[in-house]
Amino acid sequence: MPMSPRTTMLLAVLGAALITSCADDRFDPASQAERGIRDQILVELELESDVSCTDPADTVVGTTFHCHADAEDGTTYDFTATILPDEFIGTSLD
Repeated sequence: MPMSPRTTMLLAVLGAALITSCADDRFDPASQAERGIRDQILVELELESDVSCTDPADTVVGTTFHCHADAEDGTTYDFTATILPDEFIGTSLD
């Protein structure tokens, strides 16, 4: 099912946004990316979705890992997440 131009543009802009780290003592990139995608990107699109991310092989800056979201309307979204300096996570829509 093709996405509307508005949805595509919004996902591209929001997907490139940085997802900030939480105040946890332990850096958990996959959980942080899941939370960021769900709470920032999908909320902006007014979508309910289940989000899951693979655990990255390492927590070194530049490491990438994948995330997947299944929206309640049946649309699926795949993201690439990247570990950035200072425990930030960047995401982009694949």
